[in-house]
Amino acid sequence: MPIEMKVYSSATLHTFGVAVLEAMGAPRDEAMLVSDALLHGALHGHPGQGQGYNKLPRFWREIRGGAYRPGSPLESVAAGATWVLLEGHNGLGPVVAAKAMDRAIALASEHGVGQVWVRGSNHLSSCGFHALRAVEAGIIGICMTNAGPELAPWGGTTPVLGTNPWAIAVPTRGEFPLLLDIALTQSGKGMIRWFQREGRPIPRNWAYAPDGRETDDAALALQGPLVPIGEFKGVGLSFMTDILTGVLIGAGYGVHTYADPTRRNVGHFLMAVDPERFVGRDAFYDRLDDLMHQVWSTRRRPGVDAVYVPGELE
Repeated sequence: MPIEMKVYSSATLHTFGVAVLEAMGAPRDEAMLVSDALLHGALHGHPGQGQGYNKLPRFWREIRGGAYRPGSPLESVAAGATWVLLEGHNGLGPVVAAKAMDRAIALASEHGVGQVWVRGSNHLSSCGFHALRAVEAGIIGICMTNAGPELAPWGGTTPVLGTNPWAIAVPTRGEFPLLLDIALTQSGKGMIRWFQREGRPIPRNWAYAPDGRETDDAALALQGPLVPIGEFKGVGLSFMTDILTGVLIGAGYGVHTYADPTRRNVGHFLMAVDPERFVGRDAFYDRLDDLMHQVWSTRRRPGVDAVYVPGELE
């Protein structure tokens, strides 16, 4: 049966989130930032994707178990002229990633490009939230993270790799920034659970049954691996993301991510790029406007009313 929905104002949700997170032990500045991230998830995605305030019970469980530690320091482990590797010490993922992006923005403002890796973190909420943080400074933001194993190697049935999301945010002259915010699977377990609660079959390209066969049965899908985007290409992207955000920096990777209930050891990569240092900001916007209009002016397929650029619908 359809899930009953109640609607609250964004201000009410944000205040509620801050109060709950403070009650869990988060300092106020961290509670504010995490609630910002959860509000972004609630406003930008389907509630079944699980990036909004339905994450709060998870925060409570992980804080009680010691995997999430509010107020943890963010330690510099290694650094170069335009890059730094940070240790998150089990800090709240949205806080760790936001602070890391701020470091990347500062490096990009000074050098044109800033790159920050983080290990010892947790679920960062939406990658798009952090990529957009750079846009506020007129800078391109890139964010990627690894995740627990839910994706099987192509041709396999055992989950080894994560959904390993990416986001790229680009400032524009227009009313909205460009934003690509995607997982490397066709869907996530959250949407499958949503369909299960509604008693609906899932699309057959979302997940496999445990034996590797396509299924529209949500209960079977929750026991099997997710389907990658682009078939073997999505698996390859997830594998390489695990190298960049896990193997390279001492974070978890593959089946090791989330394996330790006291140290999830999630790894992130955040990058900021200042267009001014390349073609110049005005020329960048001119060229970007041209590209966007090329997309908007394309001949449309039958039955299609409009063509969109990434982030326009949101």
